[in-house]
Amino acid sequence: MGAPSQVSAGGSLANTLVGVARLSRASGQALRVALGGSLGTDTLGQFFTSQMRHAGVRCVLDSHHPPHAHGEAQDRPSMPEVASMQHQAPGPSGHTGTVMVLTTPDAQRSFLSFFAADRLELSERLRAAVRSSRMVVLEGYLWELPGAEEYMMEVLRTARAAGAQVAMTAGDPGVVSRHRAAMLRVVRAGIDMLFTNEDEAVALVGSSPSAPSSEGEEALVSVEDAAALAAGGRSGVELAALQLAAVCPMVVVTAGSKGSFVAAMGQLHEVPPYWLPQGPVDTCGAGDAYMAGFCYAVLAGYDLRTAGEFASRTASAVIGRFGPHLSDEDAELLVAQLPEHTGALRVALGGAGAVELGAGEFEGL
Repeated sequence: MGAPSQVSAGGSLANTLVGVARLSRASGQALRVALGGSLGTDTLGQFFTSQMRHAGVRCVLDSHHPPHAHGEAQDRPSMPEVASMQHQAPGPSGHTGTVMVLTTPDAQRSFLSFFAADRLELSERLRAAVRSSRMVVLEGYLWELPGAEEYMMEVLRTARAAGAQVAMTAGDPGVVSRHRAAMLRVVRAGIDMLFTNEDEAVALVGSSPSAPSSEGEEALVSVEDAAALAAGGRSGVELAALQLAAVCPMVVVTAGSKGSFVAAMGQLHEVPPYWLPQGPVDTCGAGDAYMAGFCYAVLAGYDLRTAGEFASRTASAVIGRFGPHLSDEDAELLVAQLPEHTGALRVALGGAGAVELGAGEFEGL
């Protein structure tokens, strides 16, 4: 086509986990980070696993694909600290799901996707990884697969029984519009942290957050509370964050040039955007990088405002380059700024007390 191109091991949560792994490694106290799910046995699947391992993210594959199929026979058996579920189950041909990202000169992007996955299944291997994790992250795009609600509820029950925190992303506005009622049921069942962008948050709230949705979902907030929030003169994204915080302990909403908003315990923190002098060149992975910075800062014991500011800087570093991954060089520069805000890096996870980084698990599904 005459345009420059590159191949990356991507996916929303894969991008986030690479960021978490590199930030923790830059601190000198590396977290054990893993991606749960399944991959195709083709060349792209092997490339994905190799790139993840190089970045410090171990792939915990399901029982349909033995470890040696992706060169994991030599991986150490220890379970992850931060884990995410990003299901990429192959089809009958064993192909790995792919996405082509087309980036224009103004840093905007379009996507061409091929997903071979046709089902969701929490295998015993993935279940064991969830049980051993301190934080589990569920990817919003899982909602597009059959059986998503049952799968997420099962992951949530398993994680909470083990004392792990559970975070979830929203995928995109289309995913939310198609699965709003089910998503809210899972959030209410015990999601600890919800990450969305502005459009996703508004879609989750719905056109009338104080009234039941057309799908039969109960109202997010009471009529009185909705009126009180609206009377405060807040913007639409602020209202959406606060209304979602009525059903989830911590809600993080990114809003591009408006910055981001963190709602927790009845309070709303507005975090301004951070811009590098050269400006953005590729916005692919911006939200994923923000989540990486935020999760890392929270795991390291920083307050929510500092976590939001650090997340904004992390996102800015990624969109200042082509590709969705935080580089090792940028991770080192970012982590070097954190001691200016607070003291020694510690982890406070799920009521387990403060422990040194590296003592827990992080799993993504």
